Amino acid sequence: MDGRDDAVSGAEETLLQGASEPLTDGALLWGRAATGAAFVVVYVVLLLLYQPRLLLSRTTTSGGDLGALHYPAKYMLDSLLPHLKMTGWTQQWYAGMPMFTFYMPVPFLMIALLAHLIPYTVAFKLVTAAGVFALPVVTYAFGRLMGIRRPFATVAAVCALGFLAMESFSIYGGNILSTLAGEFGFSISFALTFLFLGTLHRGLERAKVDRLFAVNALILMGVVLTHIVTTIVLVLVAPSLLILHRRWKAVAYLAGVFLVGFLLTAFWGLPFVDKLQWSAQMAWGQLRGFKDLMPVELWPAAVLGVVGIAHAVSKRDLKMFPVLWITVLTGVLFCVLPDGRLWNGRLLPFSYFSVWLWAAYGIALVARPLLVRAAHAVRPPPRLTLGVVVPAVAVLIVVIGVVGPRVIPPNGVTWNYSGYESKARWPQYREIMDIVGSLPAGRVMWEHEPALERFGTARAFELIPYWTDQPTMEGTLMESAFTAPYHFINQAELSQQPSKAIIGVDYPNAVNIADGIAHLQFMGVPYMLASSAEVTAGLKTDPRAELLKTVDGVGIFRIAGVSPYVTVAKDLPVRLKTTDWRGTIVPWYRNVNDLDVMVLLDQGQPALQRFPEITPAQAADPPKVPLGAQGDVIAGSIRMTDETLSFDTTAIGQPHWIKMSYFPNWHVTGALGPYLASPSFMMVIPTQRHVELRYGRTASNTIGQLFTLLGWVIVTAVLVRELTRWRRTGRYRSPVDPVTPSGR
Repeated sequence: MDGRDDAVSGAEETLLQGASEPLTDGALLWGRAATGAAFVVVYVVLLLLYQPRLLLSRTTTSGGDLGALHYPAKYMLDSLLPHLKMTGWTQQWYAGMPMFTFYMPVPFLMIALLAHLIPYTVAFKLVTAAGVFALPVVTYAFGRLMGIRRPFATVAAVCALGFLAMESFSIYGGNILSTLAGEFGFSISFALTFLFLGTLHRGLERAKVDRLFAVNALILMGVVLTHIVTTIVLVLVAPSLLILHRRWKAVAYLAGVFLVGFLLTAFWGLPFVDKLQWSAQMAWGQLRGFKDLMPVELWPAAVLGVVGIAHAVSKRDLKMFPVLWITVLTGVLFCVLPDGRLWNGRLLPFSYFSVWLWAAYGIALVARPLLVRAAHAVRPPPRLTLGVVVPAVAVLIVVIGVVGPRVIPPNGVTWNYSGYESKARWPQYREIMDIVGSLPAGRVMWEHEPALERFGTARAFELIPYWTDQPTMEGTLMESAFTAPYHFINQAELSQQPSKAIIGVDYPNAVNIADGIAHLQFMGVPYMLASSAEVTAGLKTDPRAELLKTVDGVGIFRIAGVSPYVTVAKDLPVRLKTTDWRGTIVPWYRNVNDLDVMVLLDQGQPALQRFPEITPAQAADPPKVPLGAQGDVIAGSIRMTDETLSFDTTAIGQPHWIKMSYFPNWHVTGALGPYLASPSFMMVIPTQRHVELRYGRTASNTIGQLFTLLGWVIVTAVLVRELTRWRRTGRYRSPVDPVTPSGR
């Protein structure tokens, strides 16, 4: 072997040892140039897709679920943040629902905080795109933090773009299409998950309670509070790092990070777990097809990934074990998860992304020797960067700029971020909102109609409380609303093409205008927007519906005979004991002849024992016994805000139906209760003339907040100790620096 071969072999050995080893000037220059060019390609492509002129324009984002998420963002900005709260109650969707109790608050908090610095519409766009733009750089950081051999991190950053551009799924989360559909919280949390795994690996190397420990706990908090599915996956994947760190100190470190992360998120997590039974309780049917687990567009990456897996296994490269664990775990869970609340489709982004990471590993195997040879063959002066690399990158940008728009279809981005105001039907949509906003206060029902996409999204009317002060019966965060299943029964009765969005509910099979109006009257909904010819014609022929105006094919109707938000029960309530409330009460709700008989959930409360007990089977047709109550709710006394409801009554001691969603955070003064009453409302028994309900805390809220306070005390103490130590020694060492020359 001659001297040249020895030099090449030495350079290759140096490169194969990892990022922490010193490299030759040529290798460093080539590596940096390749990384810089890779990021130029990635972000020029993303900017071509996302079009900064649209991201920075002051239009209101439209499209899919994303275009219907402005109301939660507005609620965070206007109602929660000024009171230093992250969860609360809103009356504007689903006859009342707990906002951000079952949905993650941090993405909306980010929008609200940024909106104090820049216009809200721009803040919304930047935050909703943040997860997409973060993923390539986070993927690069993951590769570097894990110490995986060069040039894996650079190749992985480019492969992250391949994952983002996947078109075989548009709702699972993580890719661009899913983000445009509304899963921007998932995208942010997805990126944070891999940042957490990388920094956790470095923390486990040191296994010390230092500032990196605090950083690990804070990133974990970010993952949890941006999406629950990514949290579930992270909890299952993080222990795989212990294969690389087989020490009890590492186990203790991992446990400590998760303990502090739990404390930091307990204010949200404990109520979430404690009150999950009061959500909509989706019952997903799982995906089972191989084409879902391995779509055709992923096959080329999978072929490269097989090469990468074979090499990693043969060489026992344990630094890739967490990626292998993700691949195996998500594949197994996809196949074995039973039908239920956790949809296996939400695990697929992790499975797909792991395939792209393996593809990057396989490509790196091929690229590494070429990079070594180039580094040895060319020993350039530093000015080569300016003389060659910069012009080459400039040419690359021009080529991408010319070719990119022809091969990258930005239609979804353009539709969403050009906003409602740019749509051809914006004047008509704005007119509908103005008419609805001018009506006396009352809930608004609207027909589900895909053709409403002409306004910006088929869910455009979910933004009625964003544009006006009127509440609407449907909102995007349907899984959070206890009343959602019954609303979607109404929707099925009053829509030609209903969404039937809550899975597991027995819905009507055809339009039923008579029952639909009866349900609106019962639920206290005085307005209905109809879009299809069939539903519009049916409403016109029913004397209980009055057409106020038609705008662009949307009929605005007033419904007569609507009950107020508080009524005295006409018939004697009945009580039942069941562990399947929804399954028991849906038959009761669908029989409109039963709506006068209040069915109560008996959880052993003494005040309910005065009412006759029925079996779950009898709930479909409960006994009807006129109550003959004396007195009534005093006209004009009902007052409602987001977190209060008060009224005066002369029917003291009689059951009162509160037509607002039940939730255990509601407390009453001047009455007994509140108790769960069919289908998802509340019942109180006044003990005095004036009754007031207030939304407050339960034990899980209080305990969770105390735990979170303790978590912040721990994090603050760790950071203060580190700062004190740094000031005393006058030395600063990055907590992610390798602790040994080998990076271990």
